[in-house]
Amino acid sequence: MTDYSNLLDRVIAKTGKWHENAPEDVTKFLDGVSNLIAKGKHVNSNAITDILIEEFDFSITNTSVRNWVREQKKNYKNS
Repeated sequence: MTDYSNLLDRVIAKTGKWHENAPEDVTKFLDGVSNLIAKGKHVNSNAITDILIEEFDFSITNTSVRNWVREQKKNYKNS
């Protein structure tokens, strides 16, 4: 029998941003990438997406990662 209550709990978004809902290991990786961006290093969003999927089993689109990278660059440019 399907537990509809559990299914409905799963669809409630905690925030609008995927990276704020990520597991701790993914967050640590993203913090490292963010630090590289802060140092002026160029990062490849395709490679980040591949690592998130392959190494962390974290399902994400390249567009979402690309937008996150763009946001990180803006944050450090304006600091």
